[in-house]
Amino acid sequence: MIVKKVLIDRANRLYQMPPDILQFAEDSQKQGLIRRKDTLDLASFRWPVEFAEDQLPDTGGLKPASRDQIGQLREQLADWLQQRCHTKVLPDKEIFIGGRISTLVHQLAIAYIDAGDVAFVPGLGIPIYRRAVLACNGESIGYTISPKTNWMPQFERLSSRLGPVARMLFLNNPHNPTGAELSEKEMDELAFLAGRENILLINDAAYSSIAQRQPVSLLAARAGKKVGIELNSFSYQFGLPQLPFGYAVGNREIISGLKKVSRLTPTYLPAWFVDLASRAIRRFPNDNLKKVREIVSKAAAEAGNLLELLRLEPAGYTGVPYIWAQIERRTPAANTARLLLRRHRILVAPGSGFGETGEGYLRFCLLAGAESFAQAATRLKKRRILQPKGEG
Repeated sequence: MIVKKVLIDRANRLYQMPPDILQFAEDSQKQGLIRRKDTLDLASFRWPVEFAEDQLPDTGGLKPASRDQIGQLREQLADWLQQRCHTKVLPDKEIFIGGRISTLVHQLAIAYIDAGDVAFVPGLGIPIYRRAVLACNGESIGYTISPKTNWMPQFERLSSRLGPVARMLFLNNPHNPTGAELSEKEMDELAFLAGRENILLINDAAYSSIAQRQPVSLLAARAGKKVGIELNSFSYQFGLPQLPFGYAVGNREIISGLKKVSRLTPTYLPAWFVDLASRAIRRFPNDNLKKVREIVSKAAAEAGNLLELLRLEPAGYTGVPYIWAQIERRTPAANTARLLLRRHRILVAPGSGFGETGEGYLRFCLLAGAESFAQAATRLKKRRILQPKGEG
C-alpha cells in the first residue's frame, strides 16, 4: 500500500503576518550576496552584556524556581518600582513574572483578543504587536506616527468610531525605531482616553533603562495602573545578560488574565534566573548598564561620520539605542539598504520595514559599537560615497 504525501495548507493568518524588518536581506542571502564573514551588521539588536564567572549556574540553579523564590522577587521588584515610579504596587496581584517581552505580548493578545476584535498598534514600529493581534484573528489598526507629527504618536483614533469597539492599545515608549517619548502630560491624557473608551493600555518599556534619563512610565501616570500594564525585560532593565525573562506590572485584572493564559504554555523559570534578577535589582544601576550606555554614546559619536558620508540626516531622538535617519531625496529605503549591502557589505534596516511612514528612512543599531561604524565609514571612503552624484 502506497502512502501519499500529506499536503496541508497553512493557516491564512500566516500569510497576513507583516514581513520581517530585514526581509530584503533574506532575499539577498538566497542570491549569495551577504553570506560573507566581512558583512558589517549595523541593523540587528545585539545585547552586549556577557555572563560573568559568578553568574554561571550550578546544578541546583537550573531547577525550577520555587513559588517562594518568585514571590520574594515580586516583593523586591515592587519596592524598586515604588522608589522609581513613586507608585505602590501589590506584589501578588499587580506583578507577573514570566518570559521575554515578545512572549508577554502574545499572551496578552491570547487573553484579551477574540476573532474580529480591534486592537490599536503603532503605525510605525516593530512588527511584534501586529503579529500578536493577527495570530488571535484580531484586526490591528495603526495609530499615526510620522514625520508630520515629529514622530510623536497621535491617538485621535481613540476618539473616533473605532474607540468604543477597540479592546487594546499597544504603546512602545520609548519608541523603536525613532526614540520618541511621551511627556508626563501626554501619558496622563492617553491613560484618560483609554479609561474613557474602556481600552486596555499596554506599554512596552524595553529601553527605559538604556537612556541616560528616565523616561515617563505608564505606572507614574495619574490613572496608568487603572487602565493598563507595563512590560519590561530583566536583562534590559537591570543590565543582565540576554535572558528570556521579563515581567508585567499594573492593572490587577489584566495581570490575572495573563496568569491564566500563562498556564496554557508555562514558561520555565530556573532558580538561577531569579537569583540573577534579585542581585541586579539590589545593585541597580550596575556597571553593565553603564557599559551599555557608554557603548551607545561612543557609537553615536562615531556614527556621525558615517551619516555624513551617506548624506543622511538624523531624524529621531536619543531615547533608544538606534539612529533614525532620513535618506537624501527620500530614496526608497529598501533600495538604499540593498545598495549598501551589495556594494559595501553593510547591513542596515530600511525604515519601510517598520511601516509606510518609515519610507525614505534607515535605522542603525548603536549596539553594533563604535568600531563597526568606523569600519563602515572606512569602506565608504574608499569609494567616497554610496552613489555617484546625479543618481536617484
